[in-house]
Amino acid sequence: MVKRGRSSNDGKPWKCRCGNVNKPTKHRFFKLPAFQCGKCQTKLALDFKFCLGEIEAGGKSLIGEVYDQGNEPLCVPFAYAKAAEITERVFLINNGMDPELVIPIDPFELERRFLDKRPDGGPSGVGLTKDAGLHKVLHMGLILRSEGIQRIDVGPEVIQLEESEIFNQDGTYIAADVSSIPRDAFENICHAMAEGIPLVATYLVGKARGRVPYCKSYKSPSLRRIRDKKGKEIGHAVVLIGAGMQKGKLYFYFLNSWTKRFCARRNKKGEIIRGGIGKIRESDLTKNVIKLSPPHEAGGERRLEDQPVFDISNINYVLMKGMEKQSTAQMLQRLRDREAANGGYIPAGHDDDGIFRDDEGVHKVVVTNVST
Repeated sequence: MVKRGRSSNDGKPWKCRCGNVNKPTKHRFFKLPAFQCGKCQTKLALDFKFCLGEIEAGGKSLIGEVYDQGNEPLCVPFAYAKAAEITERVFLINNGMDPELVIPIDPFELERRFLDKRPDGGPSGVGLTKDAGLHKVLHMGLILRSEGIQRIDVGPEVIQLEESEIFNQDGTYIAADVSSIPRDAFENICHAMAEGIPLVATYLVGKARGRVPYCKSYKSPSLRRIRDKKGKEIGHAVVLIGAGMQKGKLYFYFLNSWTKRFCARRNKKGEIIRGGIGKIRESDLTKNVIKLSPPHEAGGERRLEDQPVFDISNINYVLMKGMEKQSTAQMLQRLRDREAANGGYIPAGHDDDGIFRDDEGVHKVVVTNVST
């Protein structure tokens, strides 16, 4: 377990109007404030923030260096590569090892593996539904769990880490499990990140996506605005590494793959002090966030199911798009019961039973309410 002094951003106790004092919950890297009163259920009204980017162990960053995807549409494999790296760095730090020993996976190889799985073998976004990113985020996560990805450079460092139980002897990274957290489950997302677990997330980007000032939240263009201007719906994948609330508005900190020049903080000489980390509104996430489980940890009830075909199954569709407020737990149980009765996997589109598969609409409500 990593030992450190308490962060100035640790959550504080707060006293509710009912008189109850709500103590913060302790996690591996941060204390989080109670999100609601334990007595009367009144919601938290105090500002707070935390970010894994501020954590260092022995003078070494928890999150490592900022990636650069260049001008290629490779944000999803780069986000997964960074999430995998941070997960391993956290594991090594907690076991008293040097996080710099982690060898990142090859995002270009992950992209190639995804293209190999496409029925037409074509480039990303061709021949799929409008939300091609849904397929990409899902299948790349499954590839990391079922097949694994080679690291960028397999050298003598791998031998040093065999006992850490995160490297295979051939230097391949394999995720312990892959699951999702509903994008509207803000508290659950915060708890995961406070434990040191990065999360892959997506949002829509506009023309000003690369010109965000330091410490300012990026505001995604609305889908209606994009369509009114007959623009192109461009999604972007990043790694969530923190969150906060300011004047009642929720937001996330994310690590981008556009070098340190993104959201850069500079000194008087114009030199970059810090960069690569941005802020986005909680409501701007377009898909549920994806969690790569640390070693020996299972994905639980929201584990993404294996797919023998490329088309997204109903269960995975709900796991990727259905929100907490839409009774998705009931829907998932109904679908799993049906699969069990059917003797196994049921392909997408087979008696959807209340699922509104809105791939073409991209971001509308996707799951109908289920009566009990």
